[in-house]
Amino acid sequence: MSNIVYNEEKKDLPINQLCCLFMSAGWIREPETPEMILNFNLPFINSTLVISAWHEERLVGIVRVLSDTIIRSTIHDLVVDPEFQCKGIGRELLKRCILTYPKTEWIVQTNDSNVEYYLKNGFIRYPRNVLFKPSVWDPEY
Repeated sequence: MSNIVYNEEKKDLPINQLCCLFMSAGWIREPETPEMILNFNLPFINSTLVISAWHEERLVGIVRVLSDTIIRSTIHDLVVDPEFQCKGIGRELLKRCILTYPKTEWIVQTNDSNVEYYLKNGFIRYPRNVLFKPSVWDPEY
């Protein structure tokens, strides 16, 4: 999509637009507490890499990565506004991530409905055990 501008510098994204993007994609419900709203952009500010996609002044896509920049990089959020999905924005965000740290192993944790998306974008199933301890922010646990 040619009228999308990508930003690889800005991490301190507008909280209201970030919340709206996550809500429109169905990733979160309405933020439950003032603390959640106040801190919604902190994971992005504290990430190694953040790439955002903009249509005019509107945030329409985002990816955030934690990486040691040498061995391993992990995608923690890749979100595209449903109105802008299937236009190559997610693929472009992934491409830009991998070009930033081309020699690292890339890991993504996702739900069952998104596995095929990552497989068709060059990811393979992880052959090792992956374990986790959920955070207090995770509504499923």
